[in-house]
Amino acid sequence: MSETVRLIERAGKPSAQRRQGLVPVVIYGAGSESLSLSADAKTVDNILSRNPRAILKAEIPAAGTKDVIINEVQRQPLTKKLLHIDFHVIDMKTELETKVALHFTGTAEGVKDGGIQTVELHEIDIRTLPDKLEPTLEVDVSGLAIGDQLFVSDLPKHEGWEVLNDPETLVVKIAPPAVTEEPTAEEGEAPAAVEEAAEGTEGKEA
Repeated sequence: MSETVRLIERAGKPSAQRRQGLVPVVIYGAGSESLSLSADAKTVDNILSRNPRAILKAEIPAAGTKDVIINEVQRQPLTKKLLHIDFHVIDMKTELETKVALHFTGTAEGVKDGGIQTVELHEIDIRTLPDKLEPTLEVDVSGLAIGDQLFVSDLPKHEGWEVLNDPETLVVKIAPPAVTEEPTAEEGEAPAAVEEAAEGTEGKEA
């Protein structure tokens, strides 16, 4: 069930709005004119923590209720306080293009053997109907051994999703353990040779 966000007319500067617990909002798309409004920051933040790709019912002053998704979020870098939100009006019967986060589950066999897991792709681009949209795609990496790689083409298939990324894009790999090179015999003897040379020089000067 979609959650409802009540938007209000924006009054005053954005900084003043934020001090009142509001976050500036721009809403646009699906044939709607662009509007600059405000929303309760705590309400929006709670929704984002549960599902950053949630479909919401936005109550717009003098325009009724529209289906929207959160298209862009701006936060203060240090405090993570909400600074600005873009809402995109959608048609529930029309496919949309959006991003879905990849959620990696399990511990790779290669990691258990000392390998290093490196994630190269954290989200994928998809085209789907709004009611098929989900916030994450779970990817089980437990079967990956050292040297294994997982590509977009290997990701679990999801009904109703068209993945837009190149199938050959690397998603995650398990690299061999980092090797610490031992110093060679010559490298180990170098400091002693330097010390002997220094002692010889001192003897000559004396």
